[in-house]
Amino acid sequence: MKQRKIYSFGFCLFLSLIQSIDTTLCLAKLVPDQIRLAFAGDRGANIGWHSFGCPLSTSNPNPTPTVIYGFSKTNLNFTSINGNSSFYDTRNPLRISWFYHVQLPNLQPSTLYYYQIKQSTYVSSSDILSFQSSPIVGDQSRPINLITYGDFGVDGLVEDLVNGRHLFERALGALQKMLPMTDFFLHHGDICYADDSPEDLFLTYEEAFNYCQSMMTNITSSRFYMTTVGNHEINCTEIPKVDQLCSSVHQNQIPYSHRFHMPSEQSGGYLNSWYSFNYGFVHVISLSCESDFPNSPSGNLLDTTTQINWLKNDLSHVNRNVTPWLIVQCHRAWKGSVAKQDKAEHGVINCPSCKDAFESLLIQYNVDIYLAGHVHWYERICLNGVVNTTQYVNPNGPVYLINGAIGSPEGNDKLSQRSNESCFLTTDPGFGYLTINDRNHATFTYYRISDMAKLDQIDIIKNR
Repeated sequence: MKQRKIYSFGFCLFLSLIQSIDTTLCLAKLVPDQIRLAFAGDRGANIGWHSFGCPLSTSNPNPTPTVIYGFSKTNLNFTSINGNSSFYDTRNPLRISWFYHVQLPNLQPSTLYYYQIKQSTYVSSSDILSFQSSPIVGDQSRPINLITYGDFGVDGLVEDLVNGRHLFERALGALQKMLPMTDFFLHHGDICYADDSPEDLFLTYEEAFNYCQSMMTNITSSRFYMTTVGNHEINCTEIPKVDQLCSSVHQNQIPYSHRFHMPSEQSGGYLNSWYSFNYGFVHVISLSCESDFPNSPSGNLLDTTTQINWLKNDLSHVNRNVTPWLIVQCHRAWKGSVAKQDKAEHGVINCPSCKDAFESLLIQYNVDIYLAGHVHWYERICLNGVVNTTQYVNPNGPVYLINGAIGSPEGNDKLSQRSNESCFLTTDPGFGYLTINDRNHATFTYYRISDMAKLDQIDIIKNR
C-alpha cells in the first residue's frame, strides 16, 4: 500500500534547510517500537512498527525494512523485505517519525512463528517476538476467541475523576491476562484519542499517540489487532487547530493511514477504511461509519457509492458453508440509547445515515453480529429488538452490541434516554469476549475491568 506524504509549507521549508544533513547525527542506534500485527490475506501477516529518524535528518534510517522469522527463536531462517516505509508531518522540528510495514507471505496455517525486526545501520533489532498464524479458511476443529471494544485511549482528566487514575494501564493489564485465550482483537474505532491530548495533561497529538501505541505493544505484537476508523481518526476536531496540538495534517485519517495496515489490498477495500478477512470459519468485515456513504458524518475520502458497492460484492461472495459466521464491525451504532453528550452536541440519536446505508444489506445477507463503539458504554440490543432474553436463537437480523466503554480520556457517557430496544446497559469500564464455539453457537461476554466480573453474557444460536 503506497501512502501519501503530507507536508505543510513550514515543514517543507524546514526540510529544505536541513536537506544536506544526513544520518551521521545518529550517535546511538534507533529503537523500533509500537510493533503491531495485522492479517494480510488468508495466509499472510503484516508486521508494522515505528521508529524515529536521526536528529535533524530527513533520511530514512531504515530504507529496506526487513523482518526475519521462523519456527524457533534460534532459527529465524526466513526473510521478508516485502514492505514499505512512510512518514507524515508530525510537527516535530527535531526528528521525523517513520512508519514501516512488512508482509510475511505464505505462512503455514495454525503455526507458531517467531519474528524479529532486523537491525540496520542506524536501527537496532527488536526483541524476538511470536504469533500464531491463521487457521485454514473453513477450519472448524476448534473454537475461535476474540476480544472486542472501541474507544480506547490514554487516561484524561475527565476519566481520572470518573473512573480513577490509570484506567488505561489497568485495562491493558486485564487484556494481557486474556491473551493466552485470545486469537485476535477487533477495535471498533477511536484508537488512542490523540486529538484529546489536552485531556492528557497537554501531551501533543503525536506524543499521546506514540505513548498509547508503545504501551499496547505487548498486545499488538503478539495478537492480530484489527482496527476500523472512528471519528477521532478521520478528523481532529476535539481541540483547536493549534500547531503542536492538532494541526491540519492530523485530519482525513492521515496518521491512521500511516500507522496501521489492514488487509484492504487483499480484500479489494480502501486504505484502512473498509476491508475484510477470514479466520477459520469466521468472515469479518470492517466498514467506515465515518465516510463514503450518503450523508456520512465526516464527508468522503472517495465518494458515496464505492464502499457500499464493495460491501455488496464482499457479502455476495461469502461462502457460508466455509465461513458460516459473518461479523461486521463499524465505529458508530445505529440502534440503542441516547447519551447526554450526543444529544446536547448533535441532537441526533445514533447514526441514522449509517443505518440507511448499511443495515438492509446486513439483514439481506444474514450477518450474525454487528459490533460498534462511539457511545461510551456497553449496551446489548434485545433479540429482534423486542425480546428480553440471553438466548438469541435464530435472530431475524444481526445481534447488535455497542461496546465503547473500555476507557477513553473523555470518560464514559451518561444516559439521556433509554431505548425500548435496549436489554442491557452499563457504563462500567470493560470489554467484550466473543467465542465462536462451532458453526451454530457463539457466546459473548462483557467483562468489567476492575474485577473481571462477567456483567453480561449471551448465547447466539443459529440453526444453519
